Amino acid sequence: MRHYLHMHNHLWSIVIAILATSLVFGIASPQAIAQRSNENSNDTDSTNSSLSSSLSPSEALTLPEIFNKTESSVVQITSKSPISSSLVIRNGEQVPQDDVALGSGFVYDQEGHIITNHHVISDPNSIEVTFVDGDSYSAKVIGEDPYSDIAVLQITDDGFQKQVPPLKAANSSALQVGEQVIAIGNPFGLSGTLTSGVISQMGRVLPNDITGYSISNIIQTDAAINPGNSGGPLLNSKGEIVGMNTAIFSNTGVYSGVGFAIPSNMVQKVVASLLKNGSYNHPYMGISGITLSPEISNASNLNDTKGILVVDITADSPADKAGIRGGDVLTSVDGHDIRLGGDVIVAVDNQSVRAMEDFLTYLEEQKAVGDNIELSVIRDGKTEQIDLTLAARPSQRAEDKSQLNQGPEQQQRRPALGINGINMTPELAERMNQTQSQKGFLIEDIIAGGPADLAGIRGGYKVANVNGSDINLGGDIVVGIDERNVNTIHDIQSYLDTKKVGDNVQIKIIRDSQEITVPLKLGTLEGDQALREQAPLGQLPQLPFSQEGPFGGDLLDDMYNQCVEGAGKEVCDQLFGK
Repeated sequence: MRHYLHMHNHLWSIVIAILATSLVFGIASPQAIAQRSNENSNDTDSTNSSLSSSLSPSEALTLPEIFNKTESSVVQITSKSPISSSLVIRNGEQVPQDDVALGSGFVYDQEGHIITNHHVISDPNSIEVTFVDGDSYSAKVIGEDPYSDIAVLQITDDGFQKQVPPLKAANSSALQVGEQVIAIGNPFGLSGTLTSGVISQMGRVLPNDITGYSISNIIQTDAAINPGNSGGPLLNSKGEIVGMNTAIFSNTGVYSGVGFAIPSNMVQKVVASLLKNGSYNHPYMGISGITLSPEISNASNLNDTKGILVVDITADSPADKAGIRGGDVLTSVDGHDIRLGGDVIVAVDNQSVRAMEDFLTYLEEQKAVGDNIELSVIRDGKTEQIDLTLAARPSQRAEDKSQLNQGPEQQQRRPALGINGINMTPELAERMNQTQSQKGFLIEDIIAGGPADLAGIRGGYKVANVNGSDINLGGDIVVGIDERNVNTIHDIQSYLDTKKVGDNVQIKIIRDSQEITVPLKLGTLEGDQALREQAPLGQLPQLPFSQEGPFGGDLLDDMYNQCVEGAGKEVCDQLFGK
């Protein structure tokens, strides 16, 4: 799993260590620092140019030559952030402690600009840049882009005049699988460490937990990189930057053969904008989608097995304005619930799209905010051309939907409609231009093959952010069942408690501002599919400690027990909500 390559020194590291089967972004603990005593090697390249392409042919350098050429331009980044929940036990008392993150970086120019990962310096109280000779300087953030995980620092110490040659960058688009690469950084705080390997694949997509948007066109390498390497350079055989080390795939939190680096072409493009504006605008369409598989194609009755199935669209986004459609029927495909029925993107600007990776890479590398693109989509068995104008990516959206606590046996016994949704609110009614009623139950998803699906009831297809929560708009609104008015989901549930599976009911809904009645035969729900209710808009739902799921059950119990062993019951009860 993915681990960011920085290391933290605070109480939550106890919890994180237990979940060490994820991608790691790299920072090392201060206790692991071992300072090198070697002096700077001589380097005759005194160019003052910033990160720039260097494509002139030359013979490959040896690893010692590459190290001697570049070591003085690679730095260690120490970032301290005050974290109120980070506590240590001293003399029997809980004492707040700064969160200390250690990572790597490299010199961009001779004006004191340093490049590193955004996650290395996120929300810092102070930043220190240490060169290989041991000289340390204070620095500040002058630009950062969490979406690409890139940040630019500026050394702030008066009189900084260190003459360190900036590293040059090669064209990362010219990289080939099998090329030798070298990583230099500070794994576990061990400054000036070199490892080597090869490019093991190109064009990977790296999930970004900080923003919720993936980073595209990532370089995969087998060079040994570890926590503390984040922000350090990945070099070619000429000693030129081809990428910036960012994450590893590991079951233990340390090197296991797969590392990831942001390509140098992306670094150059983003850094140029950060220096000028302090931020970078990514092109944005406003869809959520999934790469087609034979199973999804079969479930969708598609002949094609290549392309992107559009699952959701974001309200008022370029995709929404262009009329692209998301799915409206929730279907279990190969054990996963997927909303089918949306458009399938098979080409962009006459270039075939095989997978989501192709699409994201094309937008990031070839397009900018304000550019027009032409999409080829399959809709209702026919191919259509749709034009749209790319916008700037909005900030991260909250996703705070909770399910009602119903066990599988209980769900199977109870009669059900086969719908998912949320209670109507004045905010929702206003957003939907709904004037007939501010009460009722908005249907977001229809479970494939369920009673509502068979009756022709519709789910939502357009994702909108309402008071910090993502909601699927466009579906039917249930306002009555038989002779009973429906104001909330509880009205539906209490009435269903008086019915049995196989009974016929009349569902009163509002669709396209018209009130209609739909006959429906009650069925059952299987597995974990159930009616669910939205938490109050703008509020985060509180999950019970015993909640089943990826962070629940036995795993959460183990995390809690190990936390108690390391930090004490009182502290861990607060952290885990016991």
